[in-house]
Amino acid sequence: MNNPIPQIPDFQVCRVGSAPVVRQLIDKLGLIDRIDQLSPVKKEDCHVSVGTRIAALIINQLTDRKALYKVEEFYERQDVELLFGTERKASDFNDDALGRALEALHSAGLQEVYIQAVQGIREAVSDLSWDHLHFDTTSLVYTGEAKEEEDLVKIVRGYSKDHRPDLPQIKIGMGTTAQGLPIYGEVLDGNQDDKKWNGHFLRALTKWLSPEELEKAIFIADSAFVTKDDLKELKCKDASDLLFLSRLPENFKLAETIKEKAWKDDQWEEVGKLVEGKDAAIYKISSTKARLDGETYRFVIVHSNKLDGRKEKSLTSQLEKELKKWEKDKEKMEKKDFSCERDAQAALSEFMKEHKGSHTVEGIVTPKEQPGRRKKRGRPKKGEAAPSPVTVYTINLTIHPPSKEKWEQLRQQASTFILITNQMDGEKLSDVDLLKAYKGQQTVENRFRFLKNPYFVGRIYLEKPKRVEAFAYVMMLSVMVYSLFEYLIRKNMEGENEPLDLMGGSRNSFRPTGESVLEILDTVDIVHFKQEEGIVRVLSVNGKARVERILGLLGLSESVFTEPQGQKIVEKTGQ
Repeated sequence: MNNPIPQIPDFQVCRVGSAPVVRQLIDKLGLIDRIDQLSPVKKEDCHVSVGTRIAALIINQLTDRKALYKVEEFYERQDVELLFGTERKASDFNDDALGRALEALHSAGLQEVYIQAVQGIREAVSDLSWDHLHFDTTSLVYTGEAKEEEDLVKIVRGYSKDHRPDLPQIKIGMGTTAQGLPIYGEVLDGNQDDKKWNGHFLRALTKWLSPEELEKAIFIADSAFVTKDDLKELKCKDASDLLFLSRLPENFKLAETIKEKAWKDDQWEEVGKLVEGKDAAIYKISSTKARLDGETYRFVIVHSNKLDGRKEKSLTSQLEKELKKWEKDKEKMEKKDFSCERDAQAALSEFMKEHKGSHTVEGIVTPKEQPGRRKKRGRPKKGEAAPSPVTVYTINLTIHPPSKEKWEQLRQQASTFILITNQMDGEKLSDVDLLKAYKGQQTVENRFRFLKNPYFVGRIYLEKPKRVEAFAYVMMLSVMVYSLFEYLIRKNMEGENEPLDLMGGSRNSFRPTGESVLEILDTVDIVHFKQEEGIVRVLSVNGKARVERILGLLGLSESVFTEPQGQKIVEKTGQ
């Protein structure tokens, strides 16, 4: 007798990607509850809370970035029940609902929302480091037609870090720890001057951070920080104890003086490489103290062998431009005639004074006879004597290329940069420590790079300035969630003996970027089996070992892919 063929249950494959993991990290920061507590629209007064709708935007931004009007489409393909519970459906996240959530977020106070999110970072990361804090700004292009409203962020043209000066923009200012975790953020007018913003964030930080945290911290920013106004700000009562580290701009006369002295003294400390790698830069440093605008600061002069090659091309280009300009000026000057030698000598002196640079100029005044000019107009009379010849004076110029000594001096100057700090105690922070701290400035730059990656975040297209500003804060919250994700992976990889497999064995790393790990999770599928008691979810076996390892590094289990939010379902596994 033939055995009956077992009935195959109805099933459906759903690609959830990294969305369930992102949702868990949002919960780890407590973002939904923090937003709902601040929101003027209370949970009991709406179908879906403001915090939940903002969480939906963050998940969308970190998994499959869509325009606001297409987010509902994204959730039609997602497992909404897994992410938000049995009562939620894709239509809860239509563009109107999300737009209203952005307006409610704005009314809640965007800075207060971000401060509360930072509190989530404080609670989620037990070993949060405050010793090196990095600050910078970036611009975000806006492609809509915003309506101007008072007391809101100005969406205007300004200096574009996206190289799109033709389009209006907003700017974002952000601060991160050395671990890359955001602890400060704000949305700025599109034409905000970085130099003025630096003084603003210094004042704001005295309110954001406790006195104990401020005492531990050194604030690290790029050369835009070093202005007379910002240095003066550090002398104010509220900021007098703040320590900073920055780069001395090249347009300060003191920079050339310090570099020349460093190369003349030739007292360098060999540092070597700061990171592993065949092509990593090799550094050497020296230090000095000098006065700037009435205050004494500590300066670290840094030479990088990598700058040698890069700057040589730049130097060559600069010299070619200088020569081209001087040749034009020379041609123009040599066409002039002077009626007396004194005028010619004066013009030569002025030319020499105006043409001091990498090339050198020699010039001589030469007398020259030329036919005289008749004093009367008209045709000369018959037999009239020709006018006597007159002596005029011309200038002959020669432009010489830079000497070998000058070229070497230029190369040395170009391949060095100068760090400036008011941390005068070399025992607390050595010169090498200062260099390492400054090179960590790439942590905030990497966050901006992620923020502007088209894979995650496209250009902003919203009509209402309130929504634009609120959406920019949501983008910063997304960066915060991403940063926590990367931090947890890297932190827990420190105790691992095997690198993380990023591409099926062809690429491995002990310090993977968050993006590379998200790419692995983006391929995660779960299988829905329809049972009488409801849907049973099973994690696909494809790439399961790598996914389970990533979940372990994050302190999560497979249940994030199988148990819906707000339910306690016994995890079922199987093929």
